[in-house]
Parts: sequence; structure tokens; C-alpha cells
Amino acid sequence: MSEHESSQESVDEQEPVSETASEEVLVLDEAPDPDSVLPVWEPTGHANVDAALEGLHALDGADLEAHAGQFDAIEASLRGVLDGLAAEDESV
Repeated sequence: MSEHESSQESVDEQEPVSETASEEVLVLDEAPDPDSVLPVWEPTGHANVDAALEGLHALDGADLEAHAGQFDAIEASLRGVLDGLAAEDESV
């Protein structure tokens, strides 16, 4: 039996995924009061972190194809902040 046939056989033997879990939907009786809904994020006071959070917030209306690139840029920005904080701790 070839490697491809073996891997195909193991795929065929898997249990079917229950569709009921993915069909569950939460339906609100009425829209929440806009005054009681918290903003997506609150400013942290750290300019680079706030810019990254704003970038995430801006993805809401962006084309889905742009998300991956934006996520990479945001992750790199936050990684830079964390690396800078780690360097500060090491120097103390």
C-alpha cells in the first residue's frame, strides 16, 4: 500500500463531524443599548500599542484579503513593543 493510499484510508475512517454544533446561533430578542456597549478597545497610553489596536479595529470594514497582511504588521508592531519592554527589564 502506498503512502497516499494509507493517508487516504485514515481520512476515510474518521468520524463525521457533528453539524449541530456549527448550527447554533445566538439570537437577541432586542438590540443592545448602544450606551451599555463597551468600545472595542480602550487606549493603553502606549502609542505603539494603541496604534496596533486601532489597526485591528480598522479591519472591521476592510477587504478580507487585506487581513493577513494587516495581522502580520500588527503582530510585528506588538512584538517590537514586547521586545523593547524585555530589553528594559534586562537593563534594570
